[in-house]
Amino acid sequence: MSMVKAMVKKAYRGVLFLVFLSILMLVTVLLMTFLADPQAMYDHIRHTFGVR
Repeated sequence: MSMVKAMVKKAYRGVLFLVFLSILMLVTVLLMTFLADPQAMYDHIRHTFGVR
């Protein structure tokens, strides 16, 4: 039983780590896109969410 708990704990940590890396990558890509062309990014966000 302790072996199963250890495996589940390792799998849970692995999934959390992958989620953390995914979020970090998404934030990095969005930041790079914003820095490349802030006005176009702002216009795209306004259009996406319907802000006038």
